[in-house]
Amino acid sequence: MKNLNKVLEIYNHNELKEMAIEEQELWLRAKIVMQFIFLREKSGYTQQEIAEKMGVMRQQITRFENMSNSPTIFFLVKYASALNTELDVILRGVELMEGTHEGNL
Repeated sequence: MKNLNKVLEIYNHNELKEMAIEEQELWLRAKIVMQFIFLREKSGYTQQEIAEKMGVMRQQITRFENMSNSPTIFFLVKYASALNTELDVILRGVELMEGTHEGNL
């Protein structure tokens, strides 16, 4: 408990709050990517097949799934469409993942 109080005290520092917000944003982004990967694999598609359905290079799918780029909303909508679903359905799936990450702020 003593350590927890110390961590909470440190968290109150503004600079660390900003870091916590960045961590939340990264976690949200990871959950979105995980949802896309889960649905792609569940549907039996390879990255190459999704890329072909989207009209993009496979490397774009790889970079998105490795979180090495920040996709546009248009890219996410196209990816969802290639999975025969809509972006809002995928985002609702992400909402269901809420609480799976300890320490949500």
